[in-house]
Amino acid sequence: MFGTLRTLLAINVVLLHIFSIPTLGNYSVSFFFLLSGFLMTLIIHETYGYSFIGFRVFWLNRILRLYPIYLSILFITIVLVFIFPEIVLRHSSIKIPDTIIEWFANLTMIFPNVVPHRFNPRLVPTAWALTNELLFYLLISFGISKTLKRTLIWLVLSIAYYIGTYIFYDIATYRYSAVFASSLPFAMGAVLYWIVKFNPIKKVPLASILLVYLIFILNAHFKYTYTDLLKEISIYINMLVAFILIYLLYHIKISNKWKKWDQYIGMYSYPIYLSHYLVAILYVAFINFGVHKNNFKMHYVALPFYGLFLFIFCFLIVRYIDINVNKLKTKVKKTL
Repeated sequence: MFGTLRTLLAINVVLLHIFSIPTLGNYSVSFFFLLSGFLMTLIIHETYGYSFIGFRVFWLNRILRLYPIYLSILFITIVLVFIFPEIVLRHSSIKIPDTIIEWFANLTMIFPNVVPHRFNPRLVPTAWALTNELLFYLLISFGISKTLKRTLIWLVLSIAYYIGTYIFYDIATYRYSAVFASSLPFAMGAVLYWIVKFNPIKKVPLASILLVYLIFILNAHFKYTYTDLLKEISIYINMLVAFILIYLLYHIKISNKWKKWDQYIGMYSYPIYLSHYLVAILYVAFINFGVHKNNFKMHYVALPFYGLFLFIFCFLIVRYIDINVNKLKTKVKKTL
């Protein structure tokens, strides 16, 4: 069920960026990091291993997973910058790079800033989070979560970083989008791998999963009604809820038919996450119904129409890029 979860989280980010629904999208990004920490540790241990060949195949498959879709969206965005410059100007980050460093950052998704989303231009604005992801993929492939002891040390250091931000530099950005802010959810995900390994459970009712996801939504929804202290605590409640939900989802039993559907639904998560601003440009250019002036924000009445645009675009990405890339990834994995 991780595929469905990933796509729901990507939709939450769209609701934040396009429809101004606060917090849920931010918490979904942290959720993504925790899920990545778990899954990357899992597949390194269970599939790729720590040999040179395993390292090479792991990274070849990561590159195939991330870059064909990203570069396609990047190229289309560049075209739209020239076709609809007055619309593109509504987003401060979407510009043609001027320098070699800017081009390198936009082509690789490695944005050279401690807080990657502060780097401009970003032709694909949401790609900043992939800078964080790539760093921790690298650390995991090098063995930061190879043993339980290493993983726990990583977790302790991550907690120390968060404590340090309150003492020395109390700015929320350094607990959300800064590169090292991602360390805590990634480390929690890696710890979860060891909990799953030593403490599996046999039966998980679907109702329990729905309940935990509801708590995740409610915690995000009510954050702005909390006191300042509770607002901070809600960040860690979110991570704990994500931790529990991933643990439960890993153990749920579903039929092979639903597994295939879950895999297919999951294929939409990455294109949705990367392309929703690009699709907003197209929507404003051709429909423009329910759009606020001078930005990409939309009223709720635009949701079904914009949602249809987004689905069609992502369907084409999945159909003509992702499915073919997955076949190639399977062949690469067989070389292990």
